[in-house]
Amino acid sequence: MNNQSATDGKRSATNNQQRATSPDLPLLSFKGKSGQPATNNRLGVRLHGVKLTLESEHAPLLAYAAEHLHNLVEPASANPDLVVRCLWSQGEWDAAINPFAVDGELNVIGKRMLGKTDDLIWLDTLRMKGLQLRFRRDPGCWNFEVAYRFHPRKEKIDHLPEYEYKRYFSLMSYLVYYPLIWHLENFRGWTILHASALSSASGGIMIGGLGGVGKTTTCVALMQRPGLKLISENIIFTDGEFIYPCDEPIRLDDGSLAMLGENPQGLRVMHFPEGLKDKALFHLDPASRAEKVKPAALFLPQFSPRRYLTALAPEIAAEKMTAMNRLTRELDDYGWYAAALEMYWPRPGQAAKRLEVLRRFAQNARCYELGIDRKAGVAAVVEDIFKTLS
Repeated sequence: MNNQSATDGKRSATNNQQRATSPDLPLLSFKGKSGQPATNNRLGVRLHGVKLTLESEHAPLLAYAAEHLHNLVEPASANPDLVVRCLWSQGEWDAAINPFAVDGELNVIGKRMLGKTDDLIWLDTLRMKGLQLRFRRDPGCWNFEVAYRFHPRKEKIDHLPEYEYKRYFSLMSYLVYYPLIWHLENFRGWTILHASALSSASGGIMIGGLGGVGKTTTCVALMQRPGLKLISENIIFTDGEFIYPCDEPIRLDDGSLAMLGENPQGLRVMHFPEGLKDKALFHLDPASRAEKVKPAALFLPQFSPRRYLTALAPEIAAEKMTAMNRLTRELDDYGWYAAALEMYWPRPGQAAKRLEVLRRFAQNARCYELGIDRKAGVAAVVEDIFKTLS
């Protein structure tokens, strides 16, 4: 078996630090729900009881993280479940260089992976240029490192001086959400779904499916009905019995905003540099959202020349949801990320448990395929959904 010396890792890490001179971008006034920005290069995060400490020497990134994560931010724990450190640098990127300092020799796991018993390094994920990952299993805590090499084209920076913040947005997945989702899946037995969800007197109403089929528009239309409150706009968790929110920024286009009107109830504008996103970003007021809800009905919409509502058998719905997760870029990226951890530190039966949770979830909710006729308008969609709840 081939080996790589730790010397390369130490030398490249030193070179990386010497070259890591980020431009003096404006440090926007980003703060978490506590009203205080990150301090001591650390930020505490908690999602459904899982504690993560985010560390970085790059102050603008941590300040942005405090705003992006908002409701999840808390003082850093003395005993976190996960510690994630971001190594931010600037300049040309070479995927063959190991930016992480390691002790001892590393086995070559594959073309882009190095590792030893409690250490796995991923030199090129093929998902985000400039991104390299390290996973380390330590007693009582998982330590992850995310190295990112920022090297935009000059014309991009000339046109969008704050383009760096777009990279911050993308990195939140690798720095916070993917580690937390992986921990909840592997140690709590939960799984994720690409779906919007609202709470109602009847239970949770979920709008699943691929992008571009009207999930958010339908969700926003349902929010106008008395007694319905948003749980999540994009991703939810389930343990098979309940659904839980994944607290992340809510993205709304002009059409959704027009439906909600001025000052939409329960939503707070998330600060983000203008011109970098084609949707407005919001945070949901935690007081407006239930922490867990029994599932009532799942709808999988698609645009059609006619309105229809077709019941789905639970086993069919579970298979469709599994496939839709894989066909959704951000969840497929997460699956790619989690596969590295599960390949290196396998937990027997984990893949089967994930499917079993989805099957149990589908058995606890009435599942439908929802045909949306654009000509009939969104009011007709809401009407069809409410027919199933009465």
